[in-house]
Amino acid sequence: MHSASYEDLLIRVENDLTARQMNPVISDTVPLHENTGLDGVTFIKGTNVFIFVDKHLDLFDKAKTLVEEYFHAISDIGNHLDYDAKHAHNDEVEARTNVITYMTSATDLHRLMASYDNQPLAAWMLEEEWGYPHDFAAETIAYYQRYGLSE
Repeated sequence: MHSASYEDLLIRVENDLTARQMNPVISDTVPLHENTGLDGVTFIKGTNVFIFVDKHLDLFDKAKTLVEEYFHAISDIGNHLDYDAKHAHNDEVEARTNVITYMTSATDLHRLMASYDNQPLAAWMLEEEWGYPHDFAAETIAYYQRYGLSE
């Protein structure tokens, strides 16, 4: 992932939170993981949404973590410490699934497929075009294929 793409994503998250009448306070400059063991954390106080992303993550992992934390903010995040294990797990799975659709729309994939005429959609295309790691690229394609993306 290129830094410009990360910056665009950061602006998009800020704009989306603002559109929901939330005041985003986002920091990706703290050594979060070494202090908490977490790559990202979200908490809400009033209308302020605080999102912290570990500064040591590479750009793609920062982007992925930012989007996951955004979805925690707009879901019924509350306090994960109060959730039972099953509810917390389901919230994590849902947030991770939402990362795929937020970072890569079906329209994006169709546009990409059109630029590789006569070739079946493959993970290497997402890696080459958007700098996705192989596992995320493959997971993205598998997700959309499960929901009817035609090649």
